[in-house]
Amino acid sequence: MKLHFIKVNPVENMTVFVLDQVPRDVQMNVAKKLMNYNSIYAEQVGFIEKANLYKETENKCLRLQMMGGEFCGNATRALAAFLVHNQYPYFIKEKDKFKISLEVSGAEKLVDCEVYKTENDNEYMSKVYMPLPNNISKFSLEENDTVFSGLKVEFSGITHFIVDSKKIKNKEELFKLVKREMDNRDYDAFGIMYYDYNENYLEPLVYVRGTESLFWERSCASGTSALGAALAYMRNESIEEKIKQPGGELEIIAEFEENKITNICLNGLVQIVAEGIVNV
Repeated sequence: MKLHFIKVNPVENMTVFVLDQVPRDVQMNVAKKLMNYNSIYAEQVGFIEKANLYKETENKCLRLQMMGGEFCGNATRALAAFLVHNQYPYFIKEKDKFKISLEVSGAEKLVDCEVYKTENDNEYMSKVYMPLPNNISKFSLEENDTVFSGLKVEFSGITHFIVDSKKIKNKEELFKLVKREMDNRDYDAFGIMYYDYNENYLEPLVYVRGTESLFWERSCASGTSALGAALAYMRNESIEEKIKQPGGELEIIAEFEENKITNICLNGLVQIVAEGIVNV
């Protein structure tokens, strides 16, 4: 099978988009092959489809179907950047801003993005208005007299566990505990966000159930959004932070009003790295 692909770099959360229509029942197997070191090699794969939830906009709206049915903010804003790069006709241009709405797996509503060109032809600043969390709560897990605790932030397509990185001595044990907890419920993906509160530094670990893939991601948009929501929740106020991660910085704005999160916006660089044909 020959497939047309695009490889993008949203703050080093390396992502491959498959442009050809691939049946859902084989997408996970295709994704596993593309992610391998002996293929294109990436942290995640998304498949570009026609919109199927918003039929009235299907000719003007595309759907991003992630490999495990999860939601990914980095992939969403990277696709928006690619569409501007590829001169996709259906966007709204306001001065130097390009506005694009996408249907995305794991999101119940259309996701809005804003893209800005930079001095480099293959680089864009891309902003995504993230879906709001369904719930934010404290969690505590115990194993062999060791207690792991933090905040759990639940989105429709992914659940994130926010922990203080300096308090975690055994990350492998924590992953096993979280996975055991999550396996008792229906889920697409989960992340453990190791956050250094002093250095404002985030290390994202993400597991996707459908492909059984576990990655220390170079950056994580939904994890950064979860962290932003958690910080706003803890401080009981709106926050605006530039969160340092292994692949660079992501800017997060979380608005907090009347004791709840009302808006989450994520912004960062996207590079269009490569495009071509891959044999699967």
